[in-house]
Amino acid sequence: MEYAVVVGGGQVEQEGHGLEAFVEQAQLAESLGYTTVFVPDHYLFEQMGELKTEQPTYELFALLGAIAQRTRSIKLGSHVACTLFRHPAMLARQFAQLDELSGGRVIAGVGAGWTRAEFEMFGLDFPPVSERLRMMDEAVEIMQALWTGEPCSFDGEHYRLRDAVVRPTPTQQPRPPLMLGGGGKGILRRAGRWADILHMVPEIGKAGTTTMESVSAFGDESVAEKLALVREEAKAAGRPDGAVRYATTIFVYQPADSEKQAAETAEGAAAMFGLTAEQFSRHPAVLAGTTDQMVEELQRREQVHGLSIVALEATGLDSIRNFAERIIANG
Repeated sequence: MEYAVVVGGGQVEQEGHGLEAFVEQAQLAESLGYTTVFVPDHYLFEQMGELKTEQPTYELFALLGAIAQRTRSIKLGSHVACTLFRHPAMLARQFAQLDELSGGRVIAGVGAGWTRAEFEMFGLDFPPVSERLRMMDEAVEIMQALWTGEPCSFDGEHYRLRDAVVRPTPTQQPRPPLMLGGGGKGILRRAGRWADILHMVPEIGKAGTTTMESVSAFGDESVAEKLALVREEAKAAGRPDGAVRYATTIFVYQPADSEKQAAETAEGAAAMFGLTAEQFSRHPAVLAGTTDQMVEELQRREQVHGLSIVALEATGLDSIRNFAERIIANG
């Protein structure tokens, strides 16, 4: 299993000085054995339907570019780039140039967008999820064509190109790994057909906002059902077993120093989500308990679901160190 960290996310503590603080977090993660640093892509972050207007939000490629220049080996991933925010040619250029800058360390994560309030605040079109998915389909097809370096002509529902060329092409050939983010059936089917990595999250694209109900529904049994659909689609597309790696992010990280403390914490937190303590401890976005309990739970997820990449959404340097000491050192 690989361990990743998400920096610049919606749960950030105000420490250090802006963008520099996130670069420092990425450097620390690299030194502690994390394999990947992910950066989210938003104008503003949302928390259960409310935009966090007081929190600075850094542009995805600006932050990844800064991290690329100040690190040497850690992979750099978008978590995930919204295909509605940029023309596909711009996305192709930015990923290719970041790949060159980093020496071939990019994971090109893409998604169809989901935060309705974020779009509405800035007057951006927010089509129904089915149309957003079709836009993403075209964007990914165009990106891959442009990455070949050959002239690309494309006539789609949303985009049209005429003998378009993007230089430089990515350092990784034929392309960087593609990671698809989401949890709805449309995303799962696409992941099976062409993604290298599926970063699974609660199904919120249709609603356009996070709710306690959607988070609670994204349980251990739900993951098994969703991954089964991915595998069916991959098989139908003629792809080999294991073609799509399963990744997830830990948004609730609650280490405990004793089993008694772990049980008390789980009982209290589970009630907030309308779950049992066992359901809470097995929730894909949660990692809680003593060190032994957390390591055992991650091993279970790896064995049962094939979890390949687990990312911690960092709240600061201390959380990055704690996760490395408890999980990476014992994983």
